[in-house]
Amino acid sequence: MHALGVVLVDVIVAMFFVGLVGSAVVILISFVEDFRELFAPDDSVPEPARPPKSTPRILTSASFTAPKSSGK
Repeated sequence: MHALGVVLVDVIVAMFFVGLVGSAVVILISFVEDFRELFAPDDSVPEPARPPKSTPRILTSASFTAPKSSGK
């Protein structure tokens, strides 16, 4: 039982260091991309995607008329 615990601890430690290295790679890639974007000329940075501008259409046939009151 002790040998199983030692093996499991070794596996968990190895998984920890693999995760640590993976996180370091992600941070390094993010740093490089941010560094390029920070020092890039303004023309090379793409505009954010925006939906096309459109004005809402008002239907002329949909008019509202108040009900007529009977003034007795």
